[in-house]
Order: sequence, then structure tokens, then C-alpha cells
Amino acid sequence: MWESLAEYYCVDWVALVLNAVAIYLLGKKRRSGWSLGVAANLVWIAFGVLAHSVATMVACSIFVALNIKGWLNWRSEEASNLAQQASGSEGAP
Repeated sequence: MWESLAEYYCVDWVALVLNAVAIYLLGKKRRSGWSLGVAANLVWIAFGVLAHSVATMVACSIFVALNIKGWLNWRSEEASNLAQQASGSEGAP
């Protein structure tokens, strides 16, 4: 069992830690969670290559795309909120 812990050069362990920290940061609504999530999934893709797991590579590629989509949606929503606040404060005394 102990031999298998580093079977893939600990790439899977690095990905696991990055993923856990990314989810924690996203739960705290920190932007860095998205970039760390993308990094984690890129490491998982590397693991998929090492493990010859096409499913892992495909799934993590989808997750990267979803992370990027989430980032863009959040930025768009944030810009819209700022514009509404700015227009609402113009008429205030």
C-alpha cells in the first residue's frame, strides 16, 4: 500500500490539496479559488496522462471550462452591480 502513495510522482496528492484549498476559497467567496481550481484541474489532467485515464482528462478539461465560465460570469455580475450602484448614487443628494 505505501508504494502506491507516490506511484504517480505525488501529482495526485498535489492536485488533491490544490482542489481542497480552491473549494475552501470559493466557499469564502475569494476570487483566488477560481484560479486555484483551474490549476488543480490542470494538475489532475497531468495525473490522468500519467495514469492513462482518458475519463479523468476529459472530466477535468470540462471542469476547467466550467471554472473559466464561472469566473467570467462572476466578473460580469460584479461589473453590473457596480454600474447599478454608480447609477443609483448619482441621483442621491
